[in-house]
Amino acid sequence: MTFEQQSTAIARLALHQSQRCQAIPTLSVLRGKVIAARQLWLLWSDQTHRQTGVGVYTSIAALLETWLTAIAQHDNLRSRILQSLAALTHRPEAELTAFLASTSDYQRQLFWQQLAPLSEDADQLRAILTWLPDSPGLEPQTKHLASEDSSTVLASFAAVSRLFPQSVVPGLLVLLPEDNWGEAALTALAQLVEAVPQIPVALALTADQGQGLLNELPESRAKAMLRGGLIDVPSPEPGNIRQWLSTHGLDDEQLQPLLHLAETHGTTPEALDAALTLLNQAHQPATAEAAEVYRSQAEWFLFQYLEAKPTTMGRFQVNARLDIDFGGRPMEVDFLDAAAKIVIELDGHYHFQSLDNYRRDRRKDRLLQQQGFLVLRFLSEDVVSDLEGILDAIDQAIATHSPLNPHPSEA
Repeated sequence: MTFEQQSTAIARLALHQSQRCQAIPTLSVLRGKVIAARQLWLLWSDQTHRQTGVGVYTSIAALLETWLTAIAQHDNLRSRILQSLAALTHRPEAELTAFLASTSDYQRQLFWQQLAPLSEDADQLRAILTWLPDSPGLEPQTKHLASEDSSTVLASFAAVSRLFPQSVVPGLLVLLPEDNWGEAALTALAQLVEAVPQIPVALALTADQGQGLLNELPESRAKAMLRGGLIDVPSPEPGNIRQWLSTHGLDDEQLQPLLHLAETHGTTPEALDAALTLLNQAHQPATAEAAEVYRSQAEWFLFQYLEAKPTTMGRFQVNARLDIDFGGRPMEVDFLDAAAKIVIELDGHYHFQSLDNYRRDRRKDRLLQQQGFLVLRFLSEDVVSDLEGILDAIDQAIATHSPLNPHPSEA
């Protein structure tokens, strides 16, 4: 996507947001390769200083949990809820927090009964408080928050959105699973933006998915939203990619996996820059984001594609810590799927510099396996040239290493 194309798409998203500010139900529909659509949505969210969740559609209840989890990871949602309740009951937040933590079940029940006439959101906020972790930044409980009753779920979306100023209500980007579900997702999201128009909601569709929905769906309010919210998100053309990469000295053998990658999953200028860095074996972060979050360019590159695939999106934490002692400190792994107990490690040049490094990695693998983790190791230099094989191996591991607690998008 060129700067001009990106600016045009951002302007369309800004127009959609102005409609939401007027309480006009608006669904942004990002049509193109998922990796480019995700990047555009995250860029717009960053420019408007709002948090956003990204989830694969299986049900509106699963999307609610995805949205709340994203908010709770970056905002003290528990405190926001308690502040709202404290204002209603004219009590300091600290006093209310202590009361709810230490009082009897009967007294808490009485408190919520007395609160119900004061707030239409009381039942929803109570359920969310129970579901949230005690400390911000931690993962919510593995039990499910809401039933599949759509009215209850929509009421929970509305209750949380009212905790934020209109200008920073957290957004939600929805992907379709690989077996589609396009009509069901479109219908559910249309209901969501009708019920809570202030939430920025976007649906990412491939060109084929978008055209299929336009051709097959009967005329309806949801289809009108689809048509009115379309924003084309172009990816770099293969010819332009080939020409650009050729100027950087890549031969045909190096070009082919990148062209296949762009055709299959899409790409972005940032991903192409990262690929060049990796192919040149200069494993240093090339972006500010990479420098802050990732230990290597290979990690950054792989994570972009893990987050662009419906089967792996939202599963993996980067540079996660485990409660396993390793050399006197908590063990840190490159990628962690906590629900499925899968660890991914990328081995760069450092891992082969000495026998001690090799032995250290084997000790790490042994400790992880003793704790029930499946460990996948890949060479950093293969992240570009064999990305398809790596993604397939990860998919197979997820399919065979069944979690005790399913991923929210699978529930």
